[in-house]
Amino acid sequence: MKILEICNLDRFAVSPYMLPFFRALIESGHDVHLACTVTSFADTLSDAGIKVHDVSISRRMSPFEDSTTYRQLKAIIREGSYDVVHTHNPKDGVLGRLAAWKYKVPLVLHTCNGFYFSHRSSSLKKWLVLRVEKFAAKRCHRIIFVNSEDLALAAAKKIVGPGKAKLIYNGVDLKRFAPGEESGLKEEFGIPDEARVLGFIGEIRSEKNLEVLVRAAGRIVEKYPDLRLVFVGDSSIAADEPDRLNNLATELGLAGRLAFTRYRFDPERFYRIFDVYVLPTTREGFGVTLIEAMASRTPLIACRVRGPREIITDGVEGILVADHNPGELAAAIDFLLENPEAVEAYTKKAHKKAVKEFDQEKIIPALLEQYG
Repeated sequence: MKILEICNLDRFAVSPYMLPFFRALIESGHDVHLACTVTSFADTLSDAGIKVHDVSISRRMSPFEDSTTYRQLKAIIREGSYDVVHTHNPKDGVLGRLAAWKYKVPLVLHTCNGFYFSHRSSSLKKWLVLRVEKFAAKRCHRIIFVNSEDLALAAAKKIVGPGKAKLIYNGVDLKRFAPGEESGLKEEFGIPDEARVLGFIGEIRSEKNLEVLVRAAGRIVEKYPDLRLVFVGDSSIAADEPDRLNNLATELGLAGRLAFTRYRFDPERFYRIFDVYVLPTTREGFGVTLIEAMASRTPLIACRVRGPREIITDGVEGILVADHNPGELAAAIDFLLENPEAVEAYTKKAHKKAVKEFDQEKIIPALLEQYG
């Protein structure tokens, strides 16, 4: 089949859980195209055998920019004569489904990687998002949900019926994300061997609430004078965010203790040097980095929000804390640093759960079935 995948950024497409799926489609004999905003990863996608179409997809709500995106997607779909169109993010998911439906693409799929609001969003925003999602849901054949809370909400709000919805978790490559040693990685970033390292992997922007993690670290730095923070990810969307976080770190007595790595193609190495992995975000569709940490047997903390609370049972595989609460996060970090027996118990159970529920070798075939 000729397939068009649509997502917001090429960086999303090369992630450790998306690119392997695209490769599996190609290995199955399909002709795979991708429409996304191209930054610096087009060559990686092309090398994998994917034909990339550069589309301007803005994250902000803009009628003018969104109409431009819609016209671009319509042109690609009209000229491509695709058998399948599969969208993956909120905005491109709406615009892509509308364009694919307009040109009567035989199979239109959408993966709901979370709705575009959090529990802190206004009632008006939630209402608007759900109205738009209901409209778009009528213009596709199937919706794949990555967590059961979003699936339940979609069913309750009559966005999607049971015959049109499918729950498939994201997966992790258990061979790639595995426990191990990483000699030299600390040295690469000037981190002493004895340092305690708090880590985060993902986009560096304000929506990820990394300020909360920096403030939590500031509360315990006197107890752990060798404490370090390592933030792994791209900051091109919010170029000023690293400076803002560094300035905050300096104010809190963490000067020189915060390292930014930019985007890395080897995130699996960093989990092996993290003493604690922290995901402080308020809004998550799933939380792929959590299952990567679980597979790596890295102790983890996340906020008690949809996505993470489905992956982690608090006090069993890790610790869940209230979002925007540096004090509770600091206490959780302190507990893990002080209690190696608890860490051993958490990581053992987390690894077992990753193997049982999030093995990519089981997830990818389930996704491929949706194209049949």
